[in-house]
Amino acid sequence: MHRLWIVAFIVLPSATACGGSGTPGSPSPRTATTAAITPADLRLRESIFSDDSMLGRGAGTIGNKRGNAYIASELARLGLEPAGDSGRFLQRVPMMRYTVDTAKTRLHAGSVTLATFHDYYPYQAAFEPPARSIDGAPLVYLGALADSAAMPAREALRGKLVLFRADPHAAGLTLPDLGPNGRLGLIAGIAVTDIDPILQSYDQYLRSPRLSLKESSNIPAGVTQPRMLFVPTSAIPAMFGKPMGQLQPGAIGATIQGDVTFDENDLGATNVVAILRGADPALRGEYVALGAHNDAIGLVDPVDHDSLRAYNTVVRPRGANDPAGTPTAEQWTRIKTILDSLRRIRPARVDSIVNGADDDGSGSMGLLEIAESMAGADARPRRSVLFVWHTGEESGLQGSRWFTDHPTVPRDSIVAQLNIDMIARGGPGDEKLGGPGYLQAIGTRRLSTELGDLAEKVNVEGKHGLVFDYTYDADGHPDNFYCRSDHYMYARYGIPIAFFSTGGHRDYHQVTDEAQYLDYDKFARVTSFVADLAGQVANLDQRPVVDKPKPDPEAPCKQ
Repeated sequence: MHRLWIVAFIVLPSATACGGSGTPGSPSPRTATTAAITPADLRLRESIFSDDSMLGRGAGTIGNKRGNAYIASELARLGLEPAGDSGRFLQRVPMMRYTVDTAKTRLHAGSVTLATFHDYYPYQAAFEPPARSIDGAPLVYLGALADSAAMPAREALRGKLVLFRADPHAAGLTLPDLGPNGRLGLIAGIAVTDIDPILQSYDQYLRSPRLSLKESSNIPAGVTQPRMLFVPTSAIPAMFGKPMGQLQPGAIGATIQGDVTFDENDLGATNVVAILRGADPALRGEYVALGAHNDAIGLVDPVDHDSLRAYNTVVRPRGANDPAGTPTAEQWTRIKTILDSLRRIRPARVDSIVNGADDDGSGSMGLLEIAESMAGADARPRRSVLFVWHTGEESGLQGSRWFTDHPTVPRDSIVAQLNIDMIARGGPGDEKLGGPGYLQAIGTRRLSTELGDLAEKVNVEGKHGLVFDYTYDADGHPDNFYCRSDHYMYARYGIPIAFFSTGGHRDYHQVTDEAQYLDYDKFARVTSFVADLAGQVANLDQRPVVDKPKPDPEAPCKQ
């Protein structure tokens, strides 16, 4: 599951490899799996897919490609139909790596040279449409949202680089309307300031390359977007000749010379897509889509595995979903007690590979088990089943956006999408309500009441023994899980979805997300339930009824 930052269009999730036992190369199964969904099969698949040789499966990296090659080889062995590009299992996703070219990026505010990643941080959530030039743009202080009445008029801001003061106490970052018809529709760019704690926390991320889709067919020619900069408050005097506290809305600063330049590289990223053809000639042209994401975080700076796990157990029990902080004296004592107990078992082990065993090795390998189970069954479901392993989920749902914008089957033929992401944990040490049957159900009734009711019915009648937690499906829930995984890219087109997860834990987005910490009995139980639900949807006489309003496909997601 990818990590959201504090505003819908800004995604800030975290890359020298060491640690681990794997040797790079394309692994192959050491023993055969079976048609049954079993803990042993899932353990075997995880040992392959979440091995160190996959190097954390960062989107478009060699490790991600190795993982996808394993999935594709298994699909071929199982006899599923390729449904990617040109008769293959792989669908190209035009994900680009954009890196600030520090040699070409030079900004001056009047006679003062501004230092990249010190006086300003260039930021772009997406690179299509292209950003406007700020070379020659005068600086204008806009003020904060509370200063709206005193801000210069829309036309007066044409071609300017405006400095906007964010609310440092707000839970999220809310900006004025940057759309083409909005208050700031004519500006050259926006510099956001008064966010120093955020810049400190995300300094490394903002210096790192950005991943973004190219070749979007939804953007009209000639459309551009404002350039965006994040500016520490310490840089304001160099831009305006006085500190921000002395500025009034409409104050004019220096004129900017120079611009920001990004280098662009194609990652060669791919989705993996396959079809299990349905048995009913009248319904086999319709699809139940099953999804998981094939990428993980990749490589991070080396850390001691056990020290990190002890720290997260005490300070960040939900991993990256909790903020990092300095432990109290009492917390230090607890951390040391945990670490001492681990040191008695094994020596320190340095690691830098986020193997993503649960996130989302569990969903990806669960999907493979479902494919093998359905392919080996005596009778196939009436509708076809569409399996999609999406890339780029961790960097902003790029693979699922690309697939739903460029589906390899008619989009209207997809009757529902079931998404699984992190389905192999959920015990009492992971979630407050956790246990053997704990399962988060998200979005199951947001478009189709029938689909949500069917999920409950399948759980009971199939004796899966799962206990659905709908807490994280609540409107406006701060964790925003409905918008944070691949199912939403289907839901935005009005396709009913159901998202299942066993929830977060101390190893979320950490090098400690390893296969050794998964609950394989729970893993098999959830996988079997999803297979059962997919089969039930595929055998319905009519497609699930959409009885809720369909969203605008291009509008920001709102839980």
